[in-house]
Amino acid sequence: MTTPRAGAEATPILPPGGDERIAGSGIVGLSFSSGDYLATRRMASSFGPDYTAVWHRSPSGDWTVYSTTDPQHSCERYIGSACTRPSVRGPIDADWLDERTLHISIGGTLDWTIALTSTPVTRMMSRMCRLMPLWMWTSPAVLSLMGRMSGPVLGVGRVRLRGVMPNGQHFAMAPLQIWAVEESRATLDGSDFGVPQALATQTRLGGFWLPQRGLFMTGFVHFDTFDAAEHLSAADHDRRLRETAS
Repeated sequence: MTTPRAGAEATPILPPGGDERIAGSGIVGLSFSSGDYLATRRMASSFGPDYTAVWHRSPSGDWTVYSTTDPQHSCERYIGSACTRPSVRGPIDADWLDERTLHISIGGTLDWTIALTSTPVTRMMSRMCRLMPLWMWTSPAVLSLMGRMSGPVLGVGRVRLRGVMPNGQHFAMAPLQIWAVEESRATLDGSDFGVPQALATQTRLGGFWLPQRGLFMTGFVHFDTFDAAEHLSAADHDRRLRETAS
């Protein structure tokens, strides 16, 4: 078992396939006593350059994506239609303070520190996931079983490793290494989020359920190839949000 830093800094390897794929690491999700929810993604992709993104859900349920690239080449490609605020593009600094502590900052907007740890359960799940052959990560039966098993075992609420994203693409998620969030603090525009705490009601984006307890993972995800006739355009949705906001 490597450290979170070593796992995150390893060169991501995209799995084979003719569909869309991303590979990398991130905080799958973390909720706070304020009612705010944060997630991160640092990804290589089959459809564009590497990118870093931070997702924020306000206590009122508004989603915003901060990203280093445009919506069509970032997380909004899949979750953009769930966002109620325009995307924010610009530099995102993600620095490891030590082998288990990650600091994320976005200019003077977001300041977020996350301390990670391994537990007997995360070590067991990581060993099991790394031993699985690639074909199992695209098997609907295997992913359905693993998702339903993972939630209770990890104590994070409902988990689904396959489903449909808000923009309409099917996804198949393969977590290869898992760590738990031990502690975290975050501020956004000077507002303190308090301490990590499960939301009263678990939140989701389409068929992707976000964990009630903080998890950090490395791995990869398969998605349907974008089809303008079937899937919602992240660029079009973001443009409409900007027009409404102006």
